Amino acid sequence: MAESGWCCKCCFKFIITAGFSALFLWLSLRTRKPKCSIEFFYIPALNQSLNSSSNSSLIFDLRLKNQNKEKSVYYDTIYLNLTLLDETRRLVGNLTVPGFHQGRDKKALRKESFEARGVDWKAVSRNGSTVIRLDLATAVRYKILLWKTKRENLRLGTEVKVNEQGVKDNPHGITLNSGAAVPVGSLSNFWAAFLVGSVLHRPLTADVRWYIN
Repeated sequence: MAESGWCCKCCFKFIITAGFSALFLWLSLRTRKPKCSIEFFYIPALNQSLNSSSNSSLIFDLRLKNQNKEKSVYYDTIYLNLTLLDETRRLVGNLTVPGFHQGRDKKALRKESFEARGVDWKAVSRNGSTVIRLDLATAVRYKILLWKTKRENLRLGTEVKVNEQGVKDNPHGITLNSGAAVPVGSLSNFWAAFLVGSVLHRPLTADVRWYIN
């Protein structure tokens, strides 16, 4: 009886230990995708108080947050595509951002500006509110202890409503999500470039202006 009881205790301890070990391993391997958001968005040509419809600049701040407290993130080249959501769904411009490494539980802010092409902002402003679609595509790897995971595709998007002052109507950060609808026909070249970049793993050169904290 005593030997049988001792065996039961050993089996019970083994099951508890194995259970906690499995839980610890699962928590260690589980990853959360980065959170991306638009913190600032400004189109000077749509600011009616400035009367600067000839200014074709588009300015925005993109924030990326590593939501993993115990894992760092390696980003491949980040591809950004901006589309004006009017009747013709016109492409406004696209950008590439060099890949980088982000520490555990860190945030990075990308300040970007470019000249929009082929857009008559004066005509756009007469139609009332303006909506810009922003899509992001990249691939990420996570560093867990001493090894890195395989690449995971990250495809996100959101719509930004711009008011009469030329800034985004939402005063808070606008989160990019994977469930947002993508305009048909405007992203074929965008995704093609992303796929080629993912296969070659060759980051494109650009002026890096990341603010990391």
